[in-house]
Amino acid sequence: MHAHSTRFLIDPTPRRADGEYIAHARISANRADGILYDIELSGDLAGFDVREDAIAYAKSWAQEWLAARFG
Repeated sequence: MHAHSTRFLIDPTPRRADGEYIAHARISANRADGILYDIELSGDLAGFDVREDAIAYAKSWAQEWLAARFG
């Protein structure tokens, strides 16, 4: 997981399917009691041949999603 800020966590780990890496992102945050909860699950975003490309795409998508909603 990668921290977007102290408030949100981005998990851009791709899944492997049909010979490609499928980009998707999970955006989470910690509640006051310390329990992690999901804010957004992107679903499948796009397929890539290279794992790092899928990760970069998902991270970018999540950062844009957060910026649009939380500034």
